[in-house]
Amino acid sequence: MELAELIEARGALLFGEFTLTSGAKSSYYLDLRKLLGDGRSFRRAAELLAGRARELEPFDVAVGVATAGIPWASAIALLMGKGVAYVRSEPKAHGTGSLVEGEPRGKCVVIDDVATTGGSLERAVLAVRSLCEVRGALVLVDRLQGARERLAALGVRLVSVATVEEIMANYKGQRR
Repeated sequence: MELAELIEARGALLFGEFTLTSGAKSSYYLDLRKLLGDGRSFRRAAELLAGRARELEPFDVAVGVATAGIPWASAIALLMGKGVAYVRSEPKAHGTGSLVEGEPRGKCVVIDDVATTGGSLERAVLAVRSLCEVRGALVLVDRLQGARERLAALGVRLVSVATVEEIMANYKGQRR
């Protein structure tokens, strides 16, 4: 699987003791920001993501979840000729006090790098739902820890390039 190869080549799968955004403990961590540091890896992963995004068309705007989803939403927007917007982790304390930046309109797709429990994706969906029709949520990797079900309860389909099971099945390195 090509995404697994990119993750392994960039050292983006780490083993140890980690605390996730959800507060849960994990023996592994997917640091997909490492894919951004290499132009070829970033482009190829974005192309794989765009391939899956086509399943959610038609949509007008790629909406990134701050912060890890923003570069992926931007890449999808550029590759597919879509607009881009993002949802901040909290409303900014100056200017307009916006939680959502850009102009999500028409139909949109909410994008993040990894889905675990779906809390960040849910928050973003709820933030843009009054501004655009949410066609679905898109991630590179689904950790299979409830995000799909959580989003389904909101009527939102989660699409991923791969699941963590697929990544682990294709991992060739030593678990450190």
